[in-house]
Amino acid sequence: MAPLRSLPGRPAHPFFESHYEHQLEMVRPSTARVAVPPLPPGYVLRQFRTGDEQPYDELFRLAFEDEGRFPETLARTLEGGFFVVEYLASGQLVASCLASHGSSSPRHPAAGQMGWLVTDPSHARKGLGTIVAACATNRLSEQGYARPYLGTEDFRIAAISIYLKLGWKPYLYHDDMEARWRCIVAQLGREFDPTAICWE
Repeated sequence: MAPLRSLPGRPAHPFFESHYEHQLEMVRPSTARVAVPPLPPGYVLRQFRTGDEQPYDELFRLAFEDEGRFPETLARTLEGGFFVVEYLASGQLVASCLASHGSSSPRHPAAGQMGWLVTDPSHARKGLGTIVAACATNRLSEQGYARPYLGTEDFRIAAISIYLKLGWKPYLYHDDMEARWRCIVAQLGREFDPTAICWE
């Protein structure tokens, strides 16, 4: 386990080098909207705007290593689909999630995609990740995607917990994935439910 790049007063999430060849995927076979929790005082939910590039980059690097993907990601993001939470006391961006058109997975070429869910660990346990993920889920529903997709990693347990609460389901497309998901749901204190799985 190793952290990503930390900033003063902003610890990074732990990052594990995946030893699996295939990334986990989840789908949401529904266009039903989900409830968006209320925002705690001192924060504002809004869309990414010009001038947010550096604050967003600082937030992004607290959770992800990927380099150079932002222009492509921004080009695929749906209008009104780039959700950020700003902490008013500092002006920092502290949570974000995107709703995009198209997919980075060959298994879902025409699907909408939810991605890059991140919350500043300094602002954890306030429901901010659930808020932005719920907004992105609803934006995909508004766009009419019948089964949007997301990709994630086994160690992103907090994010996976949010996805499951919002109606996203594990998508098993490789032989090793049932065992991986059994391990994940056990860490979440849940029972593995084969009826809640989408199989390729």
